[in-house]
Order: sequence, then C-alpha cells, then structure tokens
Amino acid sequence: MSLFDWLKGAENEPAPAVDSVDKLALYQRAWCPYCERVKMVIGELGLDIRECDTNEAEHLQALLAGGGQRMVPCLRIEPEPDQYFWLYESADIIAYLRRHFGAEKGAENGAEK
Repeated sequence: MSLFDWLKGAENEPAPAVDSVDKLALYQRAWCPYCERVKMVIGELGLDIRECDTNEAEHLQALLAGGGQRMVPCLRIEPEPDQYFWLYESADIIAYLRRHFGAEKGAENGAEK
C-alpha cells in the first residue's frame, strides 16, 4: 500500500497475478526517475512490457480514467479481459514484477532470454 493509499484510508488490496506480460502496460514519462528505475528492473528481468507515454493525450486520458491519478509510473494489470488493476509507486511495481516474473518465472511468463 502506498503512502497515498494509507492517507486516503484505502484497503490493502493485493495486485492480481497474471500469466503473461501481455496483460501489463507501464504508464510512464521519459523524464521521470522513478519510471527509469522501474524500466531498469524490467530490463534486468528481460521482460517486454508495453510502455505508454503519458505525454501523449490518449495515454494520459486512459491513466486518469482508469487509475484516477496522473502519477507515474503506474502499472496497468489486466487479470480478466477489460478489467484493470492500477498499481502505483515504483517500489510496489518493482516488487510485483520481481515476485511474479522473477528469474525462475521469466521464461514461462513471456520474458526474453
């Protein structure tokens, strides 16, 4: 749970697991150091995750409509068709990626080797 969620009193809803990186999208901006941190880990894990630059209006609108915040980085997770979970905070995103797509799981979940 992020600090913002805690301050809002949000419940600690765990991010759902998915079986493929095709069900993930990273909303980011090129100048964001937290986005770069997440992208470094994506590279270390050899994952091919779709990137959506929120400098483009369509991606910013999707982020605001779905996640409710313009904060980046944000990982959009699609556990079921047309159902999305929006994961904010670089540390939370990194932990999610390592947990679900770490070295031992990378090959079976769409990581490039």
